Amino acid sequence: MTVGEWRQVSGTALSSAPMAVKTYPSLGNTGPSSKVDTWSGYAVDTRDSSVYSLANGGHQDYAGNEVNRLRLSDGAPAWTELRESSPSSVIPTAASGQNVTHYNDGRPASRHVYYGVTLNEVSNKAMLFTGSGWGNQGGALHSADSFSLSSNSWDAKGTVPDPGADFYNQLGWTWCEVKATGDVYGIGNFKVRRWRQATNSWTTMLTSSANGQYTASAHDSSRNRILFVGGEVGDHHVYDIGSNTMTAITLTGPNASNVINGKQLGMVYVPALDAYLLRDTAAGGTIYRINASTWSVDTLTTSGGGGIPSTNNGVWRRFLYVPALKGIVYLPTYNGNIWFIRTQ
Repeated sequence: MTVGEWRQVSGTALSSAPMAVKTYPSLGNTGPSSKVDTWSGYAVDTRDSSVYSLANGGHQDYAGNEVNRLRLSDGAPAWTELRESSPSSVIPTAASGQNVTHYNDGRPASRHVYYGVTLNEVSNKAMLFTGSGWGNQGGALHSADSFSLSSNSWDAKGTVPDPGADFYNQLGWTWCEVKATGDVYGIGNFKVRRWRQATNSWTTMLTSSANGQYTASAHDSSRNRILFVGGEVGDHHVYDIGSNTMTAITLTGPNASNVINGKQLGMVYVPALDAYLLRDTAAGGTIYRINASTWSVDTLTTSGGGGIPSTNNGVWRRFLYVPALKGIVYLPTYNGNIWFIRTQ
């Protein structure tokens, strides 16, 4: 592939994944397509270029909490099911389940994941933070959970403490992981909370910050800082981890308004380009680029992306940087293949 070229990866539609336990149509209005279509987010393991879907679905759309993996380092990547869903017998009906965090077997409930999924390579676990859970309310979950990649099983309820009250009453808060440490930073109600991997504990870092709802974020590993852009109120802030400071920045350039006003965007930081790359819900191959030094915003030169379909209900964390493959994988639909673009 040439730099900037988009291609489909054949045979990688999530709809092709095996499903040992089926909760639909007995439960849910939409079915497993909700694992992409309903405010869903995925995580990437940069060690073997695997993409994970964990308990995507939620609200009254889909009750299945299965875990799927697509290992892009394989010669012919195909989705597998690492952990089957909880059976319908242990899942409350939507009418009785209000803000369900866990099913009766102790496993996490299906949810609109939004930005609340990370892959902790330090502890070899995938992590879920908050979301909108299965049930008739679809309310904001206050829980955090972990999935062991060593045993392909969910850790017990309560293994990871809840993030705190600042994340209880709204949906779509932003979460951003620092790969080197496994620490995760969340912003809700204008507060910054940090989950420290080494101690499995939460700390309030700042009490005055960006808003964080529906806001894209990515960690600049070169400068150890996190950029927050777009969202419900048009965030445009940088959080410096070392100094524990949040600073409003000014985005310039021809496409600044596209990212400041964007909601539910997907964003990654690519060290080789020293730039943040962003994707919105529209069809086509457009990728916005933010220079990490100057904050100028333009578009990346791309080719071959004319056939990329639009996506429903946001991109969130389905636009993922895969360092070993020198590019980004994008999952726009449930029934269609994933797309890959080489970035360097």
